[in-house]
Amino acid sequence: MDDLFVGRLIKVFFCVIALVVFGTAGYVLIEGWSLLDGFYMTVITLSTVGYGEIKTLTPPGRYFTAMLIFLCLVSMTCWTATLTSFVVKADLQGNFLRRRTLKMVAQLKNHTIVCGSGLMAQAVIERLVGARQPVVVVSDNPEQIKQLRKRFRRLLIVEGKATDELTLAEANVLEAANVVAAMDSEIDNLLIAITCKDMGRDIAVFARSNDITIANRMRKAGVDEVISPCQLCGDRVAQLILDSPTADQSARPDPGWAWQPANLPNPPVGQQASTPETQELPSVPEEAPAAGKA
Repeated sequence: MDDLFVGRLIKVFFCVIALVVFGTAGYVLIEGWSLLDGFYMTVITLSTVGYGEIKTLTPPGRYFTAMLIFLCLVSMTCWTATLTSFVVKADLQGNFLRRRTLKMVAQLKNHTIVCGSGLMAQAVIERLVGARQPVVVVSDNPEQIKQLRKRFRRLLIVEGKATDELTLAEANVLEAANVVAAMDSEIDNLLIAITCKDMGRDIAVFARSNDITIANRMRKAGVDEVISPCQLCGDRVAQLILDSPTADQSARPDPGWAWQPANLPNPPVGQQASTPETQELPSVPEEAPAAGKA
């Protein structure tokens, strides 16, 4: 809900409460009525029901009632106008914003479509927007869309399911240069990749997947690059450990990752070098026969 609307609604509400208190106190002081009679007469006047006077009013009481009616009309007009403006503004603003966004997207060429609004998608959007590259976001998450609009004022966002061909068409996928499938669901990323490749245009597709099976299917579908955040994170952490000063340089494995025998001295000519597989065990002497046995 808009903060400006909430502020106006609170002000009008307190004005109505103040009028009720003012009218009740006026009838009690001017006419000498009880609090209940003064409150009832004020509510009747405020709601414009028109039940009539509960008691005969004196001339000062009639002047006071006329002034109270005028104030009540002003306050109720403000109350109604505030509620009406909020409803109309919400409806018109949503439709107008969508039409304006689609019109601007239809004029783009060689732009990047980011499907999704999660952490990975936000990182891609931030980098591309910082490089002043045209970006169109496709998402159906209202909360994440609200956050994106707060962070990036001029970001073009198409609200809808990224797996739907009509939504991708609204994002002008036929004129796009790149599509980033960064949805939380890897199945959705696979569907987006297949849909974009079936559009019949040479478009670069980058998809997110942590599942090896789905990643292989993405490559078979023609995805240009499959990104695994877990794999990238693991490789980065391992590289940082290996590059740290505390890492044991002598303990690093050979780049070939193959077992190599130790450097043994060259054997004399005509003899075969002994290896762990060919080296014979030392011979064991036979036991002497026991005494008294033939």
